[in-house]
Amino acid sequence: MRIKTITAESMEKALHLIRSQLGPEALILSTRKVPGKNGQTTLEITAAINEPESSHNFVSEQSELTKLATRRSSAQLPQGVDAGAKAGSEGEGGNNSPNALHHHHLPQSLQAKITAALPGLASAGFAGIDALEMLLAKLIHFQTPTEIIAPGKIHLFIGPHGAGKTTLIAKLAIQSKKQGRTTGLLSLDDKKIGGFEPLAIAAELLGETAHLLTNRHDLSSAAQTLGPRHLLLIDTPGLNPYQPSHLQQLAQHIAALQLPPEKIATHLVVPTTLNEPDMAALPVACHRFSLASMVFTKLDATNRYGALTGTAANANLPVGLATHTPDMASAPIPLTAKWLAEALNHLPRQPWELTP
Repeated sequence: MRIKTITAESMEKALHLIRSQLGPEALILSTRKVPGKNGQTTLEITAAINEPESSHNFVSEQSELTKLATRRSSAQLPQGVDAGAKAGSEGEGGNNSPNALHHHHLPQSLQAKITAALPGLASAGFAGIDALEMLLAKLIHFQTPTEIIAPGKIHLFIGPHGAGKTTLIAKLAIQSKKQGRTTGLLSLDDKKIGGFEPLAIAAELLGETAHLLTNRHDLSSAAQTLGPRHLLLIDTPGLNPYQPSHLQQLAQHIAALQLPPEKIATHLVVPTTLNEPDMAALPVACHRFSLASMVFTKLDATNRYGALTGTAANANLPVGLATHTPDMASAPIPLTAKWLAEALNHLPRQPWELTP
């Protein structure tokens, strides 16, 4: 593996230098702002390409990786979630990743990119999980839950039928109340029998009232009743991404409410129980909603995370919020590069192989 660290005035110039020195297949490992010689801020970018390396530059490249590992922040594994199955024969922190990635059904193009880079990082002295975490952090745009569900915004949650949107909203509202913040619960789900009731029940448990929005008048009435709130969370009917009319109807319903566009953050709720092609189709089908993030749900209902990883990398949308149980009292969890690396590093197991 060849590793190169360069500085440039802009990302455009940095990418040009990387391509000219390492080639178009180079993988960016680290990007940060540093003081330049003239006192102005410049970009420092570390990139790598997997190819046979000569002995004379191994020490210097190992030093570059050591600096990179020192700089990167260490994300915490979400509490209350088992990050994958028991480690393989090489033990915890072992280099099981290439084999495990295949069994997690990672898309082939992404698997090839990761497995090409892992041996070089391993030869530089980095454990498989640490190297995989570094790569995932560069391939996927991770954010903290606080950044994703920012106060002062109207948060709209869209997704397929049964994705867990209502449960996610209830969890967020409960955690918000525990933190001393006020939350308004709203719903557009007037299409399904009983679609609004679960949110109304959750609001009642919180001592609140949920509001069903069918037109602009309903929104005005809800605003007067709720008053100022730290968060406004809006549930929506389930979408069929293969029925364009469903997407169009929801877009028209949202537009009829005349919400200020700059105040809306639309989140795509993606159940991890979907297969890879269907999961990958969701952000493409829903691009008209100007998505702010993807939220993955039902982590407890799957033991394979290849589709999640591929969708997160290819969609180029922020991720960082997930749910792992239908229990409303259980808080959503932060989805981090550390958690995902741990999960992907372990071979999946069948339900009957798991210890009760």
